[in-house]
Amino acid sequence: MLSADALLAQQRADFKIAWKAATHGDMPKLAPYLDSLKGYALYPYLRYAYIESTLDREPDDLVEAFIDENRALPFAATLRQEWVMSLARRQDWSGVLANDRYDVSLAQRCAVVSAHVLGGTSNAGWTASAQRLWLTPGVPQPVCQPLFDYLDAHSLISSDMRRKRVQGALMSRDFVTAAAYTPGLNADDRLWAETWLAMAADPAKVLQDIQVPDEPRYQDMLQSGVRLLARSEPDTARHLWTELSKRYHFSHDDARDMRTLLAMQQAWHLTPDALTQLKDVHDAVDPDVPQWRARLALRAGNWKEALKDIEALGRASRETEWRYWRARCMEELGRTSDARVIFKQLARTPDYYGFLSADRLKLDYRIVEQQSRPSDRIIDKLEAEPGFIRARELVYAGLYPQADAEWTAATRGLATKSRCQAALLAQRWGWYGKVIPTMAGGGCWQDLALIYPTAFQETLAPQAKRLALDLSWIYGLIRQESVFRPNAVSQVGAMGLMQLMPKTGKAVSAKIGLTLENPRQLLDPETNLTVGSAYMSSLLQRFSGNEVLATAAYNAGEDRVDGWLPDAGSLPADVWIDTIPYTETRNYVHRVMAHTVMFDYRLNGKPERLSERIGKIASDANVPAPASLPAAVAAKTAIKPQLKP
Repeated sequence: MLSADALLAQQRADFKIAWKAATHGDMPKLAPYLDSLKGYALYPYLRYAYIESTLDREPDDLVEAFIDENRALPFAATLRQEWVMSLARRQDWSGVLANDRYDVSLAQRCAVVSAHVLGGTSNAGWTASAQRLWLTPGVPQPVCQPLFDYLDAHSLISSDMRRKRVQGALMSRDFVTAAAYTPGLNADDRLWAETWLAMAADPAKVLQDIQVPDEPRYQDMLQSGVRLLARSEPDTARHLWTELSKRYHFSHDDARDMRTLLAMQQAWHLTPDALTQLKDVHDAVDPDVPQWRARLALRAGNWKEALKDIEALGRASRETEWRYWRARCMEELGRTSDARVIFKQLARTPDYYGFLSADRLKLDYRIVEQQSRPSDRIIDKLEAEPGFIRARELVYAGLYPQADAEWTAATRGLATKSRCQAALLAQRWGWYGKVIPTMAGGGCWQDLALIYPTAFQETLAPQAKRLALDLSWIYGLIRQESVFRPNAVSQVGAMGLMQLMPKTGKAVSAKIGLTLENPRQLLDPETNLTVGSAYMSSLLQRFSGNEVLATAAYNAGEDRVDGWLPDAGSLPADVWIDTIPYTETRNYVHRVMAHTVMFDYRLNGKPERLSERIGKIASDANVPAPASLPAAVAAKTAIKPQLKP
């Protein structure tokens, strides 16, 4: 008879085989495991995976009974939603209506409205609901299309509705949808839409000599074109707007808003006369206007003007960022005592501006460390809970999304003390991606081993040494990118611990002699860290060894960073960072560099000064992109990419 540990190991191995069969709807292969795994914690997941994969042919009473039986498990709500979609596909309208209380998405809304309209229980109210759905951007076509076909066949889509649908798509720059619906417009509306689409394809060319009626819908088109052009060519857009304003009667508000937008686009493009343009627009239109006046004054080294702009920010001037810059301006203007008071206050907090403030005063960083105290009693109790057991087993199976859902449900409502112990439990499992989220409100934020885990060292340390990268910097980037979640996949498709885009991952892998046959290989920690470290090395070489520029390029791209470099000479790095046009990238660099300091402390005890690490940003900091990675990076690795739990 197997011991408990041996039995669990066998069940884990069997589950992986059974899960694959279940997700493929392969009952012959699954059947033996349904018997042997009946006592295993993840047994319900096998049944769920099989039912989900065969949903359209499963008896409805069996599906409903299974959902009700497992309603406390996280997958129940998902399966019910998918079941409603299956009922809609089969046009089982009575079944859809029996579940209309689960109307939580546009797809389900389509299913419910379709059930009423196509199922014969429709009234004027449901017809109106169907028409509103037709006008709604982003509706899921496969589910909604039968409903929309019904509206079209019964002349329930008016010419005004068609125009509004196209106009909404044009205004939101969904030109694919606009082009698809344009042929159904009447002749006058079709000419307007086709003109707009032509303008969107090449706004600079079309707006140059355009002659259209001076009426609201064409004015909307002209403004949309100028806005579109301003994103890439703000000076050209400003010139064309000046010319268009002479020929068309835009409202006072529209003209004011456009002047503000054009001025802000010039600020974001760091054009030479951006500050002059910003001085001529009204602050109330865009709260970013006064802040960008201050940023551009800082970039120009005009400390007096910058201080004036900062002090005019009102409530925003009390935010940490602007307090720091107020002190920097004072320091540059000789008001040293006033600056020191602010720097001393900011230096109490171990964050980006706190570290820089401490550097101005030559103070040690105020990093407080307090190790959490494990409570075996609480941890043992948590680990015995069914939800935590399922979460643990799902982690071992490599099913991280399902594990995340179980963990969220299991930790919901935990007392503060128990949350901290749950974080320690996740750490014991090596599930670093769940440690920090669980700690929120857990009262153990000073445990730096939990907040800044030096995980995956067996892969990262050799990589850092071979590539001559600072291990603290690599950790700082991982902490910001994925919070150590190997399964992290962003909305745009970036994958894994270092959030690599598949295209980038494939290109870098090829350069280091690693074959990436499937993008999902980037979810394997060892593969992701190897490729991501090589990518960081290439960026560091690309930007003359400057970690700040390489960090910004990792987030925003190399070409954008090239465009943000000083025209001549150099800038203090803190000034350059805080005049990065993209708010996301600006904050990203703040956080990565602050995390780097904390990991430097964790690894070496006394971190390098942040101001010394970031240094200055020179106009010639970019060098041509290398045809291949450095020899050290290009050395072939022995790693064979594979998915791991």
